Amino acid sequence: MRRARALRVLLLVLPFAGFVTFTTVGCARKGGARAAGRPETVAMAGERPVTLDEFMAWAKKATSEDPKNVSPRVLSSLLDQYLEEVLLARAVEAAEPPAPGANPVEKRRAFLARSAGLETLQDSDLRREYDAHPERYKRPALLRVSQLLFYDKESADAAVKRLDLGVAWLDVSRESSVAPNAASGGSLGLLSRADLPREFEKAVWNLPAGKRSPVVATPHGFHVFRMDERLDTRDVTFEEALPALRMAVAEDRSSKAVEEAIAGARLRFPVTVVEDHLPFPYVGTNARNTAQR
Repeated sequence: MRRARALRVLLLVLPFAGFVTFTTVGCARKGGARAAGRPETVAMAGERPVTLDEFMAWAKKATSEDPKNVSPRVLSSLLDQYLEEVLLARAVEAAEPPAPGANPVEKRRAFLARSAGLETLQDSDLRREYDAHPERYKRPALLRVSQLLFYDKESADAAVKRLDLGVAWLDVSRESSVAPNAASGGSLGLLSRADLPREFEKAVWNLPAGKRSPVVATPHGFHVFRMDERLDTRDVTFEEALPALRMAVAEDRSSKAVEEAIAGARLRFPVTVVEDHLPFPYVGTNARNTAQR
């Protein structure tokens, strides 16, 4: 669970954190064990040092907080996430063939697209995903409902009498309803059963299209509902699902590509945290290097 959350955060901060990582990591000095002894070094990714200043700058951008105001546990989690950024940057640097791009962000995007197979994603791949999870592609029953809202039951009953006499719903809404959008008829839009409060569900769910509910008393006032349209449950066709499918499959593949790239880079460039150089107690998950004092 911790790693899944970290990866989600990693993906969220890719646009700016990736640039910071490539800039700082790309320019970092190499030096192996000697670099780990420098006071400014708080971690090593292989022979590449990670400095306190670059991590704190990243943490401030990631949280919009001064790191001095962040707890050691959160800072430790952020350091673990930043080290995953460093590993991903190293994976891009070491990629063969080199990832194309005019700048670090473009190179990372191209690397992940290639690793995830996004360049070769076909409709047949999306069709397999669609067929494998039919339960995901069902549209629930939906209702299009309008309401009249009144402060007291007497006003609600008077409005119902006018409707019974043939006065148009829109006229009654404009002249007597206190709903926020009364001037346009009080539409509540398309609603699923889960969208409806219990007292509303009882009043409207089984109404035929074009029919009205009785006056419904709630803590917010007195309502009269009209069923404008009913849309039954149905399967969403492959063609309708295609845009969302493409996005979901791309996100899933990209997430796996990030995880695999980090795992591969971790084997190639082992990470250690120089705990003694941190201004906070480290409680993260990476190996510690406490030999440098």
